[in-house]
Amino acid sequence: MKNSSEAASGNTLIIESAASPGRGGTPGYFSSLALKPQDRYKFIRSIGFGGMKGVLLVHDRDTDREMAMAIMPDFRERSASELERFAREAYLTARLEHPNIVPVYDIGIDESGSPFFTMKYLRGVSLESLLQRLKKGDTPENREFPLARLLLIFTRICNAVWFAHSKGVCHLDLKPANVRIGDYGETFVLDWGLACQLDENGSITQELDGMRGTPGYMAPEQFDLRSGFSPGVRSDVFSLGVILYSILALASPFDKGPVEEIARQTVSGRIPKPSEKAPDFWYVPAALEAVALKAMSPHPLDRYASVKALRDDIMAFSGGFATKAERASTFRKSRLFINRHSLLIVILILLAVLVWQFADIFF
Repeated sequence: MKNSSEAASGNTLIIESAASPGRGGTPGYFSSLALKPQDRYKFIRSIGFGGMKGVLLVHDRDTDREMAMAIMPDFRERSASELERFAREAYLTARLEHPNIVPVYDIGIDESGSPFFTMKYLRGVSLESLLQRLKKGDTPENREFPLARLLLIFTRICNAVWFAHSKGVCHLDLKPANVRIGDYGETFVLDWGLACQLDENGSITQELDGMRGTPGYMAPEQFDLRSGFSPGVRSDVFSLGVILYSILALASPFDKGPVEEIARQTVSGRIPKPSEKAPDFWYVPAALEAVALKAMSPHPLDRYASVKALRDDIMAFSGGFATKAERASTFRKSRLFINRHSLLIVILILLAVLVWQFADIFF
C-alpha cells in the first residue's frame, strides 16, 4: 500500500511505502522547534495553499515589516514523517544564506502546536509564469527578457544550487515553479521541502523509500531507486538541464501524460531537441542546446559532474567562448575568437592599411 501527496506547486510527487514512519517515529528537526508567542505576527492575508503547506502574509510587529509565513493548517492530521519534513525544510533553508535563496527569519511552534517558519515576502513572478508569457510572443516580457537576461537568471539559479551543494544540501525538486523573479531583478530558489543532505561523494545520505520530485524534472535515478545510482548532485544537474531546456524551447521536453509515460521518456532519454519545440520567433543557439542535452543525459556519469561545471559552460557561451558540451571545431573556436576581438582586428587592419599607404607615399 502506498501513500501519495502533492505539494503546493501542484505536481510535486511524493510516494512513500507503508513502512514510512508515522506518528510513532522519532523526529529530529520537529522535536527541536521552540514555542513562540504568536502576538508578534499579525495576519494580513493568505498567499496560497497546497499539499501540506500554506503560506500567509503577516506583519512582524518586532521589525515592522511584512513577511511570508509557512504553516501546516491540518498539522493534527499529519504523520510524524510529514511534520519532520516540514521542520527539515525550515532548518535546511535557514542554513543556506545566499543572495539567491529565500532567507528564513524565524522557526517555531505556536500555542496550538502548529509548526511555522517565516521568510522574506517575495514579489514578482515565478519563472514558470514568465516562460508561459514569453511563449505567447510579442509581449512586454519578450522585450524585457531576451535570452541573454534569461541566461543571467539561470546562472543565478546555478549559483544558489552550487552553494547549497557546498553546504551538503541537495534540492531534488528544482523546476521553474520553484524559482521567483523579483520586481527589481532578484532571483530566488524556493521550496526546499524535499531537500536531503549529501555525503562526501555527492549522493544523498537519506535512504528514500519511494519516488520524490516532480515528473518532468526528476532525474532517471529518482524514478528508479534500484538503478544503482543514488540521487544527489547530478540529479539536481539533470533538473537544471530541464530548466535550461524550458528556457531555450519555451516548452517542456516531455509530453504531458501519466507519470509512467513521463518516467519512460526520462529514463530512455529520447526527447526532441529544444530547437524542434521552440516557437518560430525564438532562436535556439546550438551551443546552448548541447549544454542542456548534456545536463539531461539519462546516465548520471554523462552529465556535468557539478553545477559549477554547468554554470561555467553557460558563462563561457555568454562571454563568447565555445562550450565544452558542443565539442567545438577549430574553425568554430577561431570564429568565436574573431567575434570577441572584432574591434581590435578592425583597428589592426586600418593601421596596416595606413602604414602601407604611408610607405607607398614616402618610399
